[in-house]
Amino acid sequence: MTSLLAVFLAGCRGPAEPPGNSGDTGDTGTTGDSGLEAPRFTVSGQVLDVDGGPVVDVFVTVSTEFCIPDRTDAEGRFQVADVDPGEKRLITYGETAGNGLFASVVVRFEADAAWTLDAPLTTPALTQRWPIDPASPDDQHFTSAEGFEIDIPAGSLTLAPFAPAELQLAREPLPLAPDFVPAGFELVDLFVLHPIQSTLDPPAPVRFPADTGLAPGTPVRFLALDYDTGMLTPVATGTVDDDGTAATAPGQGIPELTWIGLALENP
Repeated sequence: MTSLLAVFLAGCRGPAEPPGNSGDTGDTGTTGDSGLEAPRFTVSGQVLDVDGGPVVDVFVTVSTEFCIPDRTDAEGRFQVADVDPGEKRLITYGETAGNGLFASVVVRFEADAAWTLDAPLTTPALTQRWPIDPASPDDQHFTSAEGFEIDIPAGSLTLAPFAPAELQLAREPLPLAPDFVPAGFELVDLFVLHPIQSTLDPPAPVRFPADTGLAPGTPVRFLALDYDTGMLTPVATGTVDDDGTAATAPGQGIPELTWIGLALENP
């Protein structure tokens, strides 16, 4: 079992019972307090990589009280059936893809009828990887090909259950970023770090590359994806240095491995 499946499926209350169990009549709906059958419907979409290619055979779930799964086909398409109305969380489990290791994406939505994503979910391949030791007595420093830097303090890292001892990283082009930026912020750069759900205490300082075009002295915010809400949330402040890179303020950093955005705060 991959770390993602272990973490997220553990939070589900189990799949809906199949027809024939517990006196089920085989109908596709459930009976509410009114005695009327609640409608059931499908949620459909497509998962692509940043070059527009399909992410194949990746697990996708739609969940609130329980998880309903599907896997993408050869074109990256999925269709999750028997979804009931209300607020939902759609998650792609990037580690399960059949054609590479990809970042996981979460989308929150509310629907009461058949629902199709407006655009494909785009996720980058995690092609940059480094061995990492949670028990290391020394700080661990990593720099990506683009110039993203993270300093993991000694003893701060707790890997997610079943996660590999490996830091995995990718950059997401901003035009392809998920719709998870909160109001009041303008995203200027975006990276994703795995294994997600791995925590950092104390937080790990990070530095974004100098190619964002931000002027030295510009105040910035660092946002991290909350997989429960499906939104980026502020976790640190910082400033653009003279060399154009943007670093978290002293004593601040990111509290876990996840999607990390560099943003300007709009007045």
